Amino acid sequence: MRQIRLCAAVLAAYLPLFALAAPATAGRPQPQIEAAIKAENARWAQAYARGDYEAVGHLYTKDGSLLPPGGDRITGASAIAAYLTKASAGSKPDTVSFSNYEFYGSDQVVAEVSDAEIHDQSGKLKYRGKQTLIFLKQGGAWKLHRDIWNDSAP
Repeated sequence: MRQIRLCAAVLAAYLPLFALAAPATAGRPQPQIEAAIKAENARWAQAYARGDYEAVGHLYTKDGSLLPPGGDRITGASAIAAYLTKASAGSKPDTVSFSNYEFYGSDQVVAEVSDAEIHDQSGKLKYRGKQTLIFLKQGGAWKLHRDIWNDSAP
């Protein structure tokens, strides 16, 4: 009887910890949200492939930011468009593709971890990296809020 009370007391003491841990591990968004985020990635890739960096900038929240490796934060649609325009100066638009998706979040905020590749017009690989994107749902639409990436090893 004493062991049962002891076990019950231990369980009662740890139960709140399990309740707090559940939301942190149960954060996978619903499949339709994942599909919507992938559709936003496709819109980004299509605008980038057209060289329409202004359209890319408008896929971000009002205070959306790029967090490039080794560089300063770039915030806002016009600053994002200017950054991408400068980065691609003198070359034809490249194509980008995303893969190996992981999603975490809710129906209002989603973090995506994925891989990215950029190819030139001939299909030659120019860049391979990893990224973490944070999307916010605003006015019924998903918008990029933070965009951070780094290179993969050669």
